Amino acid sequence: MIIIIWALIGLTALFALIHICYYLFVFSKFAFDKTNDKIVNSKIPVSVIISAKNEIKNLQEFLPIILNQNYPDFEVLVVNDGSWDETAEYIEELMKSEPRLRLVDVKVEEKYQKGKKLALTLGIKAATHEWLLFTDADCKPISENWINEMSAGMRDDKEIVLGYSRYKRKNSFLNLFIRWETFYTAMHYFSYALSGKPYMGVGRNLAYRKSLFFKVKGFASHLHIMSGDDDLFVNETANKANVAVIYSRDSFTESQPKLTWGKWWNQKKRHFFTGKFYKSSHKRLLGFFNISHILFYTFLTLALVFGYTYWYIIIGIYILRLMVQSIVLFKSMDKLRISKIFGFFLLFDILMVPYYLIVGLAGLVTKKLKW
Repeated sequence: MIIIIWALIGLTALFALIHICYYLFVFSKFAFDKTNDKIVNSKIPVSVIISAKNEIKNLQEFLPIILNQNYPDFEVLVVNDGSWDETAEYIEELMKSEPRLRLVDVKVEEKYQKGKKLALTLGIKAATHEWLLFTDADCKPISENWINEMSAGMRDDKEIVLGYSRYKRKNSFLNLFIRWETFYTAMHYFSYALSGKPYMGVGRNLAYRKSLFFKVKGFASHLHIMSGDDDLFVNETANKANVAVIYSRDSFTESQPKLTWGKWWNQKKRHFFTGKFYKSSHKRLLGFFNISHILFYTFLTLALVFGYTYWYIIIGIYILRLMVQSIVLFKSMDKLRISKIFGFFLLFDILMVPYYLIVGLAGLVTKKLKW
């Protein structure tokens, strides 16, 4: 029995060490990054592209905020993706007083729909400028300097700019977990990008060059997949040299979170399904971290149950991991202006175990997404 106990303690220590290494050598890249401390804005022309399908209410609320951005040279293209509401009429009316606004109308029969990728492709083709900045119809920049801040990454040596998009705060546990998971995901993709291993971006706040899009023939390599217009494109085209990371406060966008567990569940299944198509090296890095997270808590629990007489060693291992983790998480949360929920991270760190198991398994067994 003593051999089994020490084996459990040893495995707990092993997976704690793996996590400590991730936090020290990967996630600390973002936590202690200073590249955004002195942002130099490029002021180059930018085309903002928004795909909208029956989004008249969101466009009426958020489009004026985008059109009133404090930036000298930009256009806004709204791609009407086969809407049957009054999206087209609203944009056409607004264009009379907004010379920067343009409408790209996609009239496609429902049976021929190819999802958002077709709409974005047509918007990109219609764009005037080399740099394209993407957001969604239900997103709003939190500042009039959004384009100005994101343009800081649009340098001569870069082709992709990764931004941060948060969710609006609401009083519910679901909302709290969504905001935590959104931060946690952003910490991952920012950290990997700063480590020279970029693997994804979020289409609610993402920029890249028009020439890059056409160089890889757009979404051709994953056109058969409904999702992935943002993360699969970045996964295919990003490298250690061509990606900039922008996380200054005025660069954020904000959108409405899902209000029910069912709708959130469907959203996460889609995200994890898309992750199956990442490059193998990225899947290994991400998967190893997720699996090690599950195994750490599994062996920690077993060690405490069967080796409780050695509780001081087991708790010592946990505290060592916790110290490293808390420092990196707090610094990262502070950068993304979400440090107010820092006190919940212990709970959410444990909840990530069933999260990885349930949502990850659902993503793996999902064979196809509905158009």
